[in-house]
Amino acid sequence: MPGCRGFALRDAVVGSQPHGGTELGKAVGKVPACDRLIVITDEQSHDPVPNLKGFMINVASAKNGVGYGLWVHIDGWSDKVLDYVIRLEDSAAE
Repeated sequence: MPGCRGFALRDAVVGSQPHGGTELGKAVGKVPACDRLIVITDEQSHDPVPNLKGFMINVASAKNGVGYGLWVHIDGWSDKVLDYVIRLEDSAAE
């Protein structure tokens, strides 16, 4: 996926995953401790997602927007979303 941007990045991520139901909470619960957690999803999980600090990017949303909390919810997709994540983290570090 290095060098992928825009919809090519989305297609590379989505095309590498199985389809047919998501247990997002279970998957997120198995992630080892990390500095940054970014979840690209349609938010159609079959189980509750733990309250962790991270970024939840909903690529299936019919609207665009950002919501703040432990999870930063970003509705909509563009390669600029990743630029936003970087800038938001940089501003929090100041």
